[in-house]
Amino acid sequence: MPTKAVSLNVDKRGILAAQAVRISQGDENSTSIIATILDGAQPFDLTGKSVRFKCVLPGGKVFVDEGVTVSNAEKGMMTFTPPAEVAAAAGKVTGALFEVYSDGYAIHTTKMEIDVDSTPTVVDGAACELAMLNVYRSGEQAGWTHPTKNGMAFAGWYKDAALRYPCSASDTEGAAWAKFVKATDLFQFMGCSLNMSGNVPAEYTTPRFSYTMSIPDGVTFIENGWYFKKVSDPTKPDVRSPSNNNIVQTGNKVFTSMTFNKVSASFYGKKFSTKAFVKYSTADGTTVEAVEADYDAFTPAEIADAVLAHPMATQADKDYAAAIKAAVTQEGAA
Repeated sequence: MPTKAVSLNVDKRGILAAQAVRISQGDENSTSIIATILDGAQPFDLTGKSVRFKCVLPGGKVFVDEGVTVSNAEKGMMTFTPPAEVAAAAGKVTGALFEVYSDGYAIHTTKMEIDVDSTPTVVDGAACELAMLNVYRSGEQAGWTHPTKNGMAFAGWYKDAALRYPCSASDTEGAAWAKFVKATDLFQFMGCSLNMSGNVPAEYTTPRFSYTMSIPDGVTFIENGWYFKKVSDPTKPDVRSPSNNNIVQTGNKVFTSMTFNKVSASFYGKKFSTKAFVKYSTADGTTVEAVEADYDAFTPAEIADAVLAHPMATQADKDYAAAIKAAVTQEGAA
């Protein structure tokens, strides 16, 4: 356990600058402050005395803790491990001191400051922030929610800021760390293609929107798929379509495609819009659905243009794409 050593004094006749201790936000119960109490230049004897810690938390709340251990009374030495309340919020914990009680009266030491660094960004691009479990995990488990963070996907509750110890489903109260991963790391749009098999490009075709999708480490996969807009009326609510053609890749990834079967030529100039989702359960029992931020939107005619310009397209590919382009022209003329 990391330790921070300070020397405080019960003799306050001199001008003594407050000593500073730095800890990380969420670093509760993992950093010990070893304090030596002096009376002038001599150790202050703590034999038969009780000691408590007192401070002002960021935001102005006075906090008192009795969890101070006298480790060597004759030498005036004590050990204090800041609890969750002290490390909960980033900022300065001011006016921190020890109150020594003897024969019914209290002696205050000189003060120290505790600097609580802001929430750390941890390994593999994940980030975390402190929150109260009971805000999100009241009632039946099926109704549990989770914090949200712009551009991030929730990946579970943890007992520590380093995200080493996940919470379980039985953890429903108190402070915990919400883990987030970048949502863009879960989705990769691979591009569009046209399925030529069984289609007549002058009349209908089958566009494919292909993706690789993944889930965060330590979660259980439920399903993945897409939300897409109805081409005939994009103002209507999105349609949710789970995938049924996942091809498993290495690690926690799958390759999959959203296909629009036998799209008629009258829609070749219309935008087809999809955005991917993955659904999973975290180790603590929270169900999460992470959704791609923006739509991937292309018309069959735009896909045909890309095929015609592609250096690796075969002549058969180009002939098929050209037939789609010709059908768009004819439809426009009609």
